[in-house]
Amino acid sequence: MTEQLIVQWVADYGYFGIFFLLILGIVGLPVPDEWLLVFAGYLAFKNVLGFVPTLAIAVIGSACGLTVSYVLGRTSGHYFLRRCGRWLSIDEQKLSRAQEWFHKLGRWVLVVGPFIPGVRNLMGYMAGASRLRLDVFARFAYLGALISSTTFVTFGYFAGRHVGWSYARFPLIAVAVLAMLAISRAPVLIYRRMS
Repeated sequence: MTEQLIVQWVADYGYFGIFFLLILGIVGLPVPDEWLLVFAGYLAFKNVLGFVPTLAIAVIGSACGLTVSYVLGRTSGHYFLRRCGRWLSIDEQKLSRAQEWFHKLGRWVLVVGPFIPGVRNLMGYMAGASRLRLDVFARFAYLGALISSTTFVTFGYFAGRHVGWSYARFPLIAVAVLAMLAISRAPVLIYRRMS
């Protein structure tokens, strides 16, 4: 999905557009979730959207996307991922990497996973396929959704006053990556430890 199409969805549907794009992106469709959240924060800075409703929609949309992927992983397990993964941008390399992360760190991947590209899309599937109890999944995954959504939206909001953005992808991705590294070094430290 192109940035122009995402901008059009947000312009046409506002909060509902953000909500559904987050669900689709987390389930695995090619929607740049982090970019969307930083962009939503930028729109809140420009008073196109409200800051608190944007945060709420971002957290709820992320939590719903994680829940949908958990249910798909729980009901169809690896069969669904191997059969339909190519349409959801999930290949064998991403799948094996996410499985390795999930087995090493368990439920904590659900908290730090949203900061790691590629893992965010697979954590719900992996949790469901590994038969993690729903209440445990919800506790950790929703905490991760809250932390990551708040981080990216808030960064977009505060960076908005310092950066004159066009809708080009590179500056927003660069800003999102820098925000992730500056605000939460936990994913980087975990990655280094596992390497």
